[in-house]
Amino acid sequence: MDTQSYYEENGYVVFRNLIPQQLIEKLLDLYLQKILPSTYPFFRQSTSQYEVNQLNEFGYVKQSFLDIHDYEKYPEFSDTAKEIYCSDQIQDALKQVTGSDSFNLMQTMLFDANTETQPHQDWWYLDTVPNGHLIAAWIALEDIDERAGRFYVLPKSNKNPDFHSDKPTLSHSEWLNRIKEYVDAHQQDIKAPDLKKGDVLFWNSKTIHGALPTIDTHFSRKSLTAHYIPSGYQFGNLFKTKDYISYKTYKGVNFYRNQPDYSLGNQLKSSIKNTVYDNPLLLKAMRQFQGK
Repeated sequence: MDTQSYYEENGYVVFRNLIPQQLIEKLLDLYLQKILPSTYPFFRQSTSQYEVNQLNEFGYVKQSFLDIHDYEKYPEFSDTAKEIYCSDQIQDALKQVTGSDSFNLMQTMLFDANTETQPHQDWWYLDTVPNGHLIAAWIALEDIDERAGRFYVLPKSNKNPDFHSDKPTLSHSEWLNRIKEYVDAHQQDIKAPDLKKGDVLFWNSKTIHGALPTIDTHFSRKSLTAHYIPSGYQFGNLFKTKDYISYKTYKGVNFYRNQPDYSLGNQLKSSIKNTVYDNPLLLKAMRQFQGK
C-alpha cells in the first residue's frame, strides 16, 4: 500500500527521520536560551490563556505554546520554527500524503512536558472547507520515552461520524465527552508509535488523537505540532468558513496566525471567547460576528 492510500485508509502515517537534526538542535538551543527563561505571558494551547511559564520539578514547562511560528517578541525563534514547518522535507511529505501541490500553515504548537491532551478531532476547531482535508503533523524533537506520555491516534477513526451531527447544538464539553466514551470503548485500537528525534506523524482532521498519561515526570516530551491545509481549499471548521483571514509568506509557504501576542486587549478577547465557548448559542453568535 502506498503512502497516500495508507493515510486515507488509516487516518495517519509516520515518516521516520524526516527533520534534519541540525534544524532541531537550532530550535532547541533558542528555546533554552530565549523561551524557557522568559517571563512573557505566552498564549497556551493547553489552557487557552495568556500565562507565564510554569515549570515542573525537573524544569520543563507544564503548559504548551500556541502559534510559535509568528512570535513578534521572539522573531529568531519563530523564524527557526518556520524553517522546520516550511521545510522542503515537510512539504514533500505533505505532497506524498495528500497528492496536493502546495499547503498553507494554519496553526502550530510546542510541547516541553506532556499536557495529556484529551482525545478529540481537529475539525471542530480548524479544517478545510469543505471539511476533512486538513492534515496535521506531530514532530518529535527528541526520542520520546513511553514514560513521558506518548502521542496517540485511533486508526480508521477518520471514517467515523463527527459525534455531533445528530445534535447540532451540542456543547463543546458534551462533544469531547462523546469522543472520550468512544475512545474508552476502543482502547485496544489505540496506536502510540515509538517516535524518535526527527520522526513525524501526520494525521487527518477527522482522526481521533490525544496523549497518553505521563508515567514519570522526569521525562520531557519536546515536540512540535503543525496544521496545514492544501492551498486550494478555504479555511474554516465544522461550523463556518473563515474567509476573513490574511496570509503572510515564508520561503514560498503561506502561513496564518490565529492567536496574537499578549496585550490587555487580546487577553480580554480570549477571556470572552473562553466564557462563551461551551454555550452553543453564544458561540454561534460569536462565530457569525467574527470577520465583520
